[in-house]
Amino acid sequence: MADNRTTDLWDEIDCADSCEAVIALCELVDKLVKDVQHLELECISTRYLLSQHMDKEQGELLRQDILENLGHRFADDPAYELYRNLLYAGGDPMDFRDYLVKVRMASQGDLPCWH
Repeated sequence: MADNRTTDLWDEIDCADSCEAVIALCELVDKLVKDVQHLELECISTRYLLSQHMDKEQGELLRQDILENLGHRFADDPAYELYRNLLYAGGDPMDFRDYLVKVRMASQGDLPCWH
């Protein structure tokens, strides 16, 4: 549900769905989100590989916490919500199934690391 700040953004930019500057900024945010996804997957894959070279107990602890302390999520940010609404009808690409499948694969060592 949109908070007042997001509603204010929609009111402020009443041409949000057709304004070229807003669309260009949203497209930039989309590219940045894709970069974050790539970096998170690389981090997860690297953590998994590292866990294979640790003693059994430490490796298990790392695998249990493999998804901890990744990128900050911006779901509550009004600008991010505007981006999601304009480009993805309110959906969040950080929660899309194809990305979450890759996260699961990387956390199990089934997605190669891109070193």
